[in-house]
Amino acid sequence: MVFWIGILVSGAFAWLAVKLRFYQTWALIFNIIISIYLAIYLQPVIANISAVGDTPYSSVLAMAAVALASFLVLHGISYICLTGQFNVQFPKVFDTLGSGFLGFAVGFLVWCFLTLLIYITPASQNTFVKEIGFTDRYQQTGVSYIAGFCDLVNAIVSHDDMDSAEKTINDLLKSEEPQVQTQIPAKPERPAPVTPAKPAEPTNAKTGIPEQNEPLGPPPEEDI
Repeated sequence: MVFWIGILVSGAFAWLAVKLRFYQTWALIFNIIISIYLAIYLQPVIANISAVGDTPYSSVLAMAAVALASFLVLHGISYICLTGQFNVQFPKVFDTLGSGFLGFAVGFLVWCFLTLLIYITPASQNTFVKEIGFTDRYQQTGVSYIAGFCDLVNAIVSHDDMDSAEKTINDLLKSEEPQVQTQIPAKPERPAPVTPAKPAEPTNAKTGIPEQNEPLGPPPEEDI
């Protein structure tokens, strides 16, 4: 189900991109990709700041805040300097198909980023969340998709010794696992049934062989 929700989100972005046309769509997609890139690579830096706190939701709030703030700043700059000043006309077929394809691709990227935020919270261990499709397989698919866009940015701005985006995201998921698991209440274990101990049989002090209790009552009569 979570995959089809992502398709619906991507379709909504594709419809919006067709309305905006290719020039505005290109600027929107660039801003979204850079915002997600900064949110992922700045998270380890923000996590070391003591003021952020050490709660299961601190990483999610930090990443969401960085992504949103970066997008607003970049979108404002692009509007003031580019999209708000002039417009570039493209052929109608290219304007429709090209912007629709880019909008669909970036829509699925946004959905994968949102699911990544859910994966690093205790809500990912909820039974209902897993039933609607938040499985390890879908998680790996979303990580690979996000890493593909981030690696495009890495190819332009990063150094050779910088970790790949997929490794950075996987390290983030592993670092959040202990906090996620501690928020899941453990099922109380049932105490093992206590078997009553059998009374020890008296033993002969000299031989160490257990003595047999003699039956009570008069001894049996002997036949004459």
